[in-house]
Amino acid sequence: MSQNDTVRSAGVLRLVNGKRYHGELVAGEKGAAFYVKKQQEPFVEFTYAKINRLDNIRRGGTSSDVTVVLKDAANDGASYTFELNQGLKLYGFMDQHWVDKPVAKKTRADELHRLAELRGERIQVKRHLIKRRHPNRSVAGDIGIYFLLVLVAVMMAFPLIFLIGSSLKPLDELFKFPPTVFAQHPTFDNFSDLFVTMGQSWVPFSRYMINTVLITLIGTFGHLVIASMAAFVLAKYQFPGGKTFFAIVTTGLMFSGYVTGIPNYLIMSRLGMIDTYWALILPAFAAPIGLFMMKQFMESIPTALIEAAHIDGAGEFRIFWSIVMPNVKPAWLTVIIFSVQSLWNTSASTVIYSEAKKTLVYALQQIQAGGVARTGQTAAATVVIVSVPVIIFILSQSQILETMASSGIKD
Repeated sequence: MSQNDTVRSAGVLRLVNGKRYHGELVAGEKGAAFYVKKQQEPFVEFTYAKINRLDNIRRGGTSSDVTVVLKDAANDGASYTFELNQGLKLYGFMDQHWVDKPVAKKTRADELHRLAELRGERIQVKRHLIKRRHPNRSVAGDIGIYFLLVLVAVMMAFPLIFLIGSSLKPLDELFKFPPTVFAQHPTFDNFSDLFVTMGQSWVPFSRYMINTVLITLIGTFGHLVIASMAAFVLAKYQFPGGKTFFAIVTTGLMFSGYVTGIPNYLIMSRLGMIDTYWALILPAFAAPIGLFMMKQFMESIPTALIEAAHIDGAGEFRIFWSIVMPNVKPAWLTVIIFSVQSLWNTSASTVIYSEAKKTLVYALQQIQAGGVARTGQTAAATVVIVSVPVIIFILSQSQILETMASSGIKD
């Protein structure tokens, strides 16, 4: 192949049988060839005249998957998929030089639309009320699937709806049998009584709130930073003991907080951190769930992307902060949700004894232990405890789904 007027891109060749080869795709005026690393002869070579179909799927930025199907598709190896860093450029070049490409079939409606646009007329497009993603599925199948989805959604939302309804009920409706989901005479007296009761404590309500917010913010931030940095090293670098260390972390996922409570207390006691905020913050830094999730996501980042950053002169921290972390946004958003939920709901009654250092959940649990007279306040306190993790999840889940839909290329 002539070297004049060629376009190149590093990437991966994926065959139909699942085999993958790292190398470089070189496209010229008459054809293209893929060279495997450290090989002089082309591993795959074809001319544009032999192409039957040329597809392109964008993966993010300039990278995309270019699929080439040759006319002898019945033979083994006649279909090739290239995961290219400069896929958009390669696809545009090959499509431009593919002069004998098949002509796309046009319907009568397409031709009428084209003529209407030439005349400057406004085209009225009929829009369907429901867009079906699977036209080959029957209408009865769609109805059945949506019915199941609605049923599951109602089952998942019912406890939260019932909790909010109970917090708005007066005391006589709370003991009504059979119980009702919604309050017949809604009132905010339960919430006002809750704050009055909290105000009568010798420790102000704001103090409990500040303690909880401080522990949650510092613990979540430290957990995210330490887990991300450790996961980056485990996912992208090979060193002695790395697999053993990750196996220990994975094993740690098996143990709940009740099992590790006594060892955690003994360690904090030896360090002299009992009855301090650090007795809750430091164990949160070492939670294994964050490291596990971050490593699994970081393994999907192409090593070629990191090597290119090294060639451009970027340091390790710059690569970690500017390249790796934006590409694993779904992972660290999920870690934030789990960490906030864990720290916000902790009572810390076993490691914190001073009333001025206790958390909001502990104070609300004391109100819940007040007996039948405080049943309404108990429902209101439960809503306050649950509201923060739920709000954080609602604000983050859209970003997680959006980031997953536009995630980067995989190696």
